[in-house]
Amino acid sequence: MNIEMQKLTPALAQEYADFFDKTPHNHSGKGVKCYCVTFCKDSVYQGGGSHWYDTPDERKLHGIKRVENGEIQGYLAYYDDDVIGWCNANTKSDCQEVMNFMHSVNKVPLDECKDGEKIKFIFCFVVSPNMQRMGVATKLLDYICQDAALEGFDFIEAQASKDFADDGFRGILSMYEKCGFYVHAERDDKIVVRKALKSIAG
Repeated sequence: MNIEMQKLTPALAQEYADFFDKTPHNHSGKGVKCYCVTFCKDSVYQGGGSHWYDTPDERKLHGIKRVENGEIQGYLAYYDDDVIGWCNANTKSDCQEVMNFMHSVNKVPLDECKDGEKIKFIFCFVVSPNMQRMGVATKLLDYICQDAALEGFDFIEAQASKDFADDGFRGILSMYEKCGFYVHAERDDKIVVRKALKSIAG
């Protein structure tokens, strides 16, 4: 299967939104569409730390705006010119407020970037229902690792899920392990995985 990857750019904002329009991607089963407005740079956050919008239309509008501003970053997967997958991947140090929330509220064992350390962080995956279990997320992950290495990142990290029932949109631990990640930190049921990228850039 010939799946092509593209880094998200402002010019792809509408294709990005169209993909979210037609693709179920929530983990609650309630039809919530997030348009990934949660996991992006701190400038997305409103007063009092709120990072959510009440309606899908609001989230779509702000999602498009954040893509055009370069605040939502990530990669799209294409098959036959149609978007079939998405991965939100951003620079860890650009998302400190999101990281603080994950650490303090969700108890994710995250550490801060050391001086001079450049880390790409993966927040989530979305794959079209008819393309699931066909390796799309794995292909996205491999591509992101290669691209991050070329861009000079030292590491790539993610919060991994143990199985699909456990917030599977984050990416399953076995997938990360298959792609060369190791468990970097663990607290209760929260797992953070990491992969060194310098050797890839080489």
